Amino acid sequence: MNPIWSSEKERWLYGFYMVDLLAARMKPDMMVGQGFDSDHPIVRMCGGVPLALLCMYSAMAMVLREQQEQLGVHVKARDVQDIIEKQVKQSGIQNTPGFEPLVESLKLGYDDLPHHMLKTCLLYCSIYPENYTFAMNDLVMRWVAEGFTYKVDVAKYYLEELGNRGLMLRDGHGDYHMNPMMRNFLRWKSREDNFITCSSDITLLYACHIHWLCIDDYLIDDGAVEVVDTLLELDWSIRSLVVFEGAKRCVPFEKLERVRVLDLQYHHNHLELERSRRRYSEDFVFEALGNQHVKDICGGLLRVRHLFGLEGTGISEIPPEIARLQHLETLQVRFTWITELPCEIGDLQELKSLVVSRNNKLAKLPKEIGDLQHLETLDLCFSSRIKELPREIMNLQNLENLNLYDTMLKELPREIGKLQHLKTLEVGMTSIRRLGSEIGDLQQLETLDLSYNRRLTQLPREMWKLQNLKRLLLDGTHVAKIPREMGGLKKLEILELDATIGALPWEASQLSKSEGVPECVRQAWKNSDLVSELAGEILSIQPVGMYNCNGGLVVGTKHMQIPRWIKDHFNDIGSLDIRTCKLEEQDLKILREMPSLRNLKLRLEVVPREPIAISGEGLSRLWELVVDCRMPRVVTFQEGATPLLQSLSFEFQFFGGPPPPANKGDPQLGIKHLGSLECVKFSCNEKWYGGAAETSPCMSAMIDVVRKEAQEHPNKIRFHVTGRENEEFPAIEESAQASSSGTSEIDGTPNSRTGEIQEEEEETFPANESGKVSGSGTTGEIQERKGFFSFLDEYLLLRLVDWLVISSS
Repeated sequence: MNPIWSSEKERWLYGFYMVDLLAARMKPDMMVGQGFDSDHPIVRMCGGVPLALLCMYSAMAMVLREQQEQLGVHVKARDVQDIIEKQVKQSGIQNTPGFEPLVESLKLGYDDLPHHMLKTCLLYCSIYPENYTFAMNDLVMRWVAEGFTYKVDVAKYYLEELGNRGLMLRDGHGDYHMNPMMRNFLRWKSREDNFITCSSDITLLYACHIHWLCIDDYLIDDGAVEVVDTLLELDWSIRSLVVFEGAKRCVPFEKLERVRVLDLQYHHNHLELERSRRRYSEDFVFEALGNQHVKDICGGLLRVRHLFGLEGTGISEIPPEIARLQHLETLQVRFTWITELPCEIGDLQELKSLVVSRNNKLAKLPKEIGDLQHLETLDLCFSSRIKELPREIMNLQNLENLNLYDTMLKELPREIGKLQHLKTLEVGMTSIRRLGSEIGDLQQLETLDLSYNRRLTQLPREMWKLQNLKRLLLDGTHVAKIPREMGGLKKLEILELDATIGALPWEASQLSKSEGVPECVRQAWKNSDLVSELAGEILSIQPVGMYNCNGGLVVGTKHMQIPRWIKDHFNDIGSLDIRTCKLEEQDLKILREMPSLRNLKLRLEVVPREPIAISGEGLSRLWELVVDCRMPRVVTFQEGATPLLQSLSFEFQFFGGPPPPANKGDPQLGIKHLGSLECVKFSCNEKWYGGAAETSPCMSAMIDVVRKEAQEHPNKIRFHVTGRENEEFPAIEESAQASSSGTSEIDGTPNSRTGEIQEEEEETFPANESGKVSGSGTTGEIQERKGFFSFLDEYLLLRLVDWLVISSS
């Protein structure tokens, strides 16, 4: 049974029918009685785990039997559930009869942990409320602050290891949860080991010396034994203090002179909001701490090293007294109404982590931020008024993590390139338009997040210098092209692309963990002979997507004919874009034998003497065909050809020849044989034709011929020509129905009706911007022509060649 975490209900959800089915099988055997509540808190604590449910039923049966024997009365199942819940929360599952198999299983998993610090980290999580959301970075920072490990990477490894062992549960968003029964087990384990003391456990007889104290508010929820408020009598010489949301007791900050870690968890629901990346509005009010609380902390906790949770809209300023906390290494200020940081922040020479995220009124950083020579992490995410960074940021030579996600940053300062130890740079969802070449100077960078920068359209070629880059996030950007130099990033493991990136350079497709790379391409990189053969090719890869399940291949190099290696190694691709000088029968045979081909772009360098005949053999899954040539009539379709073809496009550049002579045979393309056809497009080069094909008699004549064919097609056809208004020809059946209902042509206008003048609305379409076609723009990078001909000379030469071809035919 696999439970699913519900963010709305803040608990584990599991297949309800599965629970009912399991209950139906076990209840008669366990004799748990009538009125069983499947949504009781004790059932929810089981978290959908079958063993936990079995133990719960066993415990219920024992209690039911005991109650009936002692009282001699019938006890309702709901009452028994209440008893079990109270006993579990008061004494733990370790001391509740019936839960022995579950305790043994959990103890086995706990004892099997290979490192004692893994056990310590896991025990620490037991102080959090039931169904608490653990944000990875927050938990890792606390483990480091408590001294369980001194390296963030090690702490992340610990958390990943606990997740792999099922002791911590991933929720699919990068956050973690703990099964309620596991939490109960660890909570009582922590009590036995005197690891962390919770306020709900303290009584008058409590004599243990407290090192770690957690002030919780679970007195009622946990059903703890009689608790007397002894906090006022407590010796506050504690090392670490955690205060949770809803704690009724006032924290005596003036008594915390020796505290090293202060964690004020007044508001844990923000973890859910951080995960969904919602932005708080400026009028959002969250009352936790106020300005006076901050002053008390700055004035009394002179030995504090890690300060978490300075949160609340009641905080409108950080006082200059913050400079008194000379031992401070971690400062977390979130969800406040501060507008700036004091210049005294530069006096915190031991500060390693500065988190000032989600402060929607924070507009700038002081230049003194550059004085923090030991700073390793600077987090400004979701501070929506931050528009720039001070130049002094270049002085942070130990900075490893810089998070600027969801700010109004317009550009990265040039000085960013001087941060030679920077490993993580998050600048997603900002106003950045471009990245400077200085980004290539970040030699230690491992993660670069550029996601959802809608104004970012290209990447600098200097990014190939980032030889340690492991993660590159580009989803949600308008970057349309990946530089080929990116293939040199040998350590890149995760590359998240947006749909706007039509093709990935061949060199980048060798990255072992790149998403969307077709399987045939991965196999090709394992073939050293093939890699050597393709070394001189200009290739691009179209990633696997929703509408292209097999990916595609763009061949930018000109070939005399379709190369053999396409048949031998890329026969299963779904899209092919290739430029050849000629297309003969053996080339058509290769195309016909590609079983998954759905998109085909043929770019012909030489106008064939005779049109290429596409027969009914093969190409059975093709639904889009683009023919790029200097004149459109280079293909004809025979009966049964391409039965699924829906879109037929012709792209032509310039042609100076005359229209074909009338006595040279039927110039039709035969689109009447395309039974699924829906759209015909003619895209011409606006540079030569001024946006219209009428300037070329040959083009105009051919378009008119195909237009007539489209009008006579039985399907409804959309007809697009660059420089003309878009047209739509109704299906033959629709025309026939309209004719039988009294429609007649008057003065050549088919929309006039006898006895009634009525203008029908003509459907219009936006101008076809894609009509701007260049011979190399859609293919990728085409090798530049070299020689002494100018572009105009080449144009005149091609016109002469086309004229000779027409004359000779």
